[in-house]
Amino acid sequence: MSHEARPGGLRAWFGSPFHRFAIALPTAIALIVGALFYPLFREAEGHIRNEVRAAIALEINGLDEHFHERGLAGLRDALQRRVDAAADRDAVYLLTERDGRVVVGNLAGWPDGVPVVDEAWFHVGAADGSTLEGQVFVLFGGDRLLVGRHSPLESYQEHMTTRLWGSAVLIIVVAAAIGWFFMQHLHRRLETLAREAARIQEGHLAQRLSLSARNDELDALARRFNRAFDEIERLVDASRHVSSAIAHDMRRPLIALRRAIDEARVAAAADRVLGERLEGLGAQTDALLRTFAALLSLARIEAGALGPKWRPVDLAALAADAIELYEPLAAAEGRALVGTLAPATVRGDPDLLFQVLQNLIENALKHGAGSIALDLAAGERSVVLSVRDHGAGVPDAALPRLFERFFRLDESRSAADGAGVGLALVRGIVEAHGGRVSVRNVDPGLAVELELPVGGALAAPLD
Repeated sequence: MSHEARPGGLRAWFGSPFHRFAIALPTAIALIVGALFYPLFREAEGHIRNEVRAAIALEINGLDEHFHERGLAGLRDALQRRVDAAADRDAVYLLTERDGRVVVGNLAGWPDGVPVVDEAWFHVGAADGSTLEGQVFVLFGGDRLLVGRHSPLESYQEHMTTRLWGSAVLIIVVAAAIGWFFMQHLHRRLETLAREAARIQEGHLAQRLSLSARNDELDALARRFNRAFDEIERLVDASRHVSSAIAHDMRRPLIALRRAIDEARVAAAADRVLGERLEGLGAQTDALLRTFAALLSLARIEAGALGPKWRPVDLAALAADAIELYEPLAAAEGRALVGTLAPATVRGDPDLLFQVLQNLIENALKHGAGSIALDLAAGERSVVLSVRDHGAGVPDAALPRLFERFFRLDESRSAADGAGVGLALVRGIVEAHGGRVSVRNVDPGLAVELELPVGGALAAPLD
């Protein structure tokens, strides 16, 4: 949800609290439902089993009366009547002789797995797929009596297990869908806040975190951050105002000083040593004047007072002019300034864009090494211009700060005229054209890359 790169893979996926919650919610609900319904299921199962055995016991009592009154013949007749009547289709009867031959009953033979033990309860599967449950009696003489029922317990277990699993799956799916929808909604909102915070981090200090109509906890947090951003913007504006005011107020006395130095050089033409010292003072004064001019330009761009004068600009021709201008200076230092320029036209201010090219080339000449490559590539919606040197580059930790005003790295490679405003001015001009600028180490060297919209998109709001 941020623009920062994050590790991929399953571990990163589970690292998201949203994904963990989306999994934990249905799992917890399924466990709770299972904990509630499984005891009920077991209780109902026990109740059915008791009912079946109670029915079997009642039948055994009835048959026992016939056996005590009329003996084995009475028992056989009672069994035959029950089999013939078939009033209870679930009832099972079987009377066999000692050797297992069937005397009477509605079973073809002694069921497999049923023990021949007096008063033993059994629970076995029948040949038709049902379950037989009942009790065995060994009568005098070794005859065997089996009384039982086709138990509904297995059918109940099968149906209830299917329904419980179906219900569990349905609960998990519904809970997962609800949790996923909620997480996606929250995720999208946090992504929006992260994008807005990133724009503020990139220097768009007028940007604020958006609020929803729900006025919830996230809105309260966003309002608190917005108040902090208000204070940051106020402090930054105050700092800019101070630097701009200093630059403005100091230009006039510096100009007067520069004229006085020129007059002194003319007056001291006969003194070579004094003339050289005055020339050095003049050069330092010129550098100060250029720095203050850059500061004032940056302040005007940021305030919108020096916005681009929109018109089509042949960026390739502009870059070629810049190469032609600085090529002799590069050659004097034993370096090459080469360009690979594709035809590209943007809408913007040619003077400001040429200032950008000047600052980048001068920065590469002053702080880079080796040849300087200026590449221009045109896409469908934007053009990309890069200026690369072949020096040592800068530490990675310093890259995000190179476009800050007055940022200096050691003896500064980010500064125009050594004051640390050259690249800040580049970013101000590019953003005024609706573009963006970035910098990266390319081993060897440093590459500054500009991306400008082709069709003259409206400039980004100025802070």
